Amino acid sequence: MTKRNFIFTLAILASSAMMGQGLHKEITVEQEIVPLKRDASRITVLPTVSLPAITPARLSFSDRVVTTQVPNTITTLEPVAYGDNLYSSPYRGYVALGLGAPLFNADFSAGYRILDTDKTRLSVWGQFNSDLYTQKVNVVGEDSPLKLYHRDLTATLGADLHQAIGKTSFLDASVDYTYGHNNIPYGADTYSRSLNKVNATAAFNSRHEGLMYSAQLKYQHFGYCNLQPENHLYTDVADYTLSPAKQNLVGVRLQGLLPVGEPSYFGLDLNADFLHTSAHAVTTFPHSDYIPAGSSTTGLVTLTPHYLFRNQTFTAKIGVDVDITVNDGKVFHISPDVLLAWTPSQVFGVEVRADGGSRLNTLASLYDVTPYSNASVAYTQSHIPYNIDGKITIGPFYGAYIDLFGGYAKANDWLMPVATYGFFPGGQVFEPADISGWHAGAAIGYDYRKILSARVSYETASNDRDRCYYQWRDRARHVVNAELKVRPITPLLITLNWEFRAGRRMFGYTEYPVQGNITTFETYATRLGTVSTLNLSAGYSVTEALTVFINGENLLNRRYTHLGDRYSQGITAMIGAALKF
Repeated sequence: MTKRNFIFTLAILASSAMMGQGLHKEITVEQEIVPLKRDASRITVLPTVSLPAITPARLSFSDRVVTTQVPNTITTLEPVAYGDNLYSSPYRGYVALGLGAPLFNADFSAGYRILDTDKTRLSVWGQFNSDLYTQKVNVVGEDSPLKLYHRDLTATLGADLHQAIGKTSFLDASVDYTYGHNNIPYGADTYSRSLNKVNATAAFNSRHEGLMYSAQLKYQHFGYCNLQPENHLYTDVADYTLSPAKQNLVGVRLQGLLPVGEPSYFGLDLNADFLHTSAHAVTTFPHSDYIPAGSSTTGLVTLTPHYLFRNQTFTAKIGVDVDITVNDGKVFHISPDVLLAWTPSQVFGVEVRADGGSRLNTLASLYDVTPYSNASVAYTQSHIPYNIDGKITIGPFYGAYIDLFGGYAKANDWLMPVATYGFFPGGQVFEPADISGWHAGAAIGYDYRKILSARVSYETASNDRDRCYYQWRDRARHVVNAELKVRPITPLLITLNWEFRAGRRMFGYTEYPVQGNITTFETYATRLGTVSTLNLSAGYSVTEALTVFINGENLLNRRYTHLGDRYSQGITAMIGAALKF
């Protein structure tokens, strides 16, 4: 027997002996468990999320200038701005219609976004405006006043394209066509004329390693047609032979902005426009700075180098405009292009601007001043040596704010309206004049959430013949603008606005024959009447997509004269609706 088996046998025998003796013992074990709170320790391995690298986007710098002009005489619908593109929303289309009295007023606008993707947006739109009203004219030899009918009509169709190219470039292109028709009073008679207007632009914008640049091409056609007297019963207008003027403009613009250590940038702009004017008529007038009768081509090339600095509280743009005139008077003109803005806090800001430059004075630009411009006269360029403006903003404090603003400007060969009775029939003629003048004003406003918004501004300016503010073509002396918006309930918006322009006038010439063939001219002033237009409108959102509105304009029935000797319309009312789909 091996040693291992021997030990195992002894163990079994010993165990059997003990069990045989009946050995038994009970043992109780007590144990107390005390919980132990340990300090939490951070997990050494944490989950992570890896995102793709994002290229920071750079917004193109821009500056804003708000100027006051003679109010537009063509009414447009409130829900949609004239010729505006569709904004980003769940809706791709809109349509709005308004009809008014006392005779006939109609506004219609519609648009639709054909393509709406992340890279492509293609929109088409249209706008139609028309009004018809009367004016009574006293005629020598007639027992009762003569009733003249004034008509205005414009119809526009357009398309806009926004196309993204890659991650840093995009293309903007647009084209629109406008047909217009109106009549112009001349004594107790009227002239009728039509116009065609085409605008086409294409702009490429991109950036590369901090450099932002753009290139733009543009074309514009503006021409009058069907220019003829509607009657000549009381005024001898049959002897006037009027040749409608037409213009074609081709232009290119290049812009570049390069960082030279943020927040500093250096920029360079180049703009070149060439304007061809077709045959038109020019009659005798004291000033001869008009484009002579016959075809001609002029040009304007502008080079603008500038330095830009911008941080959270201060912005400075320091540059100069170098204008090169082609085939139109003095070749070189230099003017400043400076902007300084300081905003040390959210309730205080100061801005000073000095700019200027040359203007081509196209027929289209004068049509924007007044749609009753003379259709047979074309003009040479104007030049602004300097225009200095300043503004101080205080607030908002609890929704209230105050603006103080003013400036001084000088303009050479600037086109100011002139009374031409006996010289030019059929529309407003402008006189190239050297003028300088100041303007100053203040505004106070208050905004309370989305329930109440109010603003009142007053501005005054010099209004003599050669001492006047060049941007106010009607030479107004006092201008007041007031607006109140109230939203008593969420779907209802009530708007009340009032415009007041006093001291409006323009100057003209009276011809006096002297000995022989010598003629002298004396200057006189003619008043245009005070504008006091009170408008009230209310719009109610039936649903998010449907809005109904009612407008009342010129509620005080104040009549005045537009530039172009057109009498204004009296009280009008319009009802309509706008639908988004």
